Amino acid sequence: MQRLILLLALVLAAFASPALAQDFPARPDGPVYDAADLLPAAEEETLAARLTEYNLATGNAVVVATEPTTGGRDIDLYSRDLAEYWDIGGAESEKGVLVYIARDDRQMAIKTARGVQGVLTDISAGRIIRDTMRPAFRQGDFPGGINGAVDQIIERLAMDPVDAAAIAEAEAASEAQRETEGSFPLGGFIWLAFIFFFFILPMLRGGRKARRYSRGPWGDAARDIILWEVGKAVVRGLEDGGRGGGWGGGGGFGGGGGGGFGGFGGGGGGFNGGGASGGW
Repeated sequence: MQRLILLLALVLAAFASPALAQDFPARPDGPVYDAADLLPAAEEETLAARLTEYNLATGNAVVVATEPTTGGRDIDLYSRDLAEYWDIGGAESEKGVLVYIARDDRQMAIKTARGVQGVLTDISAGRIIRDTMRPAFRQGDFPGGINGAVDQIIERLAMDPVDAAAIAEAEAASEAQRETEGSFPLGGFIWLAFIFFFFILPMLRGGRKARRYSRGPWGDAARDIILWEVGKAVVRGLEDGGRGGGWGGGGGFGGGGGGGFGGFGGGGGGFNGGGASGGW
């Protein structure tokens, strides 16, 4: 009976703390863990000193971690669970951010705890990845990409909540517009198909048969009316084009846990899926 109770307790513990079931590196003593050797020693030391001072001054914990690979695990889930395992951010404020890079996977993520998600939104994290980290990493400038991301994260965390909310709304609108411009509406395909079957195909067939076919079964006048209506439908489709998402982060994955992270938190980081990820 005692063995059965112990077994059930272990199973429940595994489900309650999925991060503990994975093989994570031990918590580092400071805010920089460069297992992938992306930072020269001097730059790593400078960045660690800067983030330590920032943590002491603001209470916000920004941690940079690099590894060769996640070992085939999804970078969003892995980096989120790593942040929880390390307890980045305080138990009360939950103001923690993890910048994570998997070198050989060519993947990166910025994970945010609940206490900072109002100023450092998922879209904001995604833009930092896309506009700062990715271009630098593609050029092989890992120190530049990492430091640039840290600069922008600290800048966002220092914003007034009202200003941050206004910027977040503008970024969301910009992201939706970007996705819309990158999409091709269904009306466009209908328009191209109409032109192909009623104009291009007859011309390819050539001769008088093509001229007869080009009129269509309804005559020239009806054909022009249909052409006009299809054109209007395409314009409406372009104006109403679909909205796309940005760099999203999931939800529903709360975090607890005990222990601290030196001067960088304690009692659980509160990472619930916020942030973004991408590749280069």
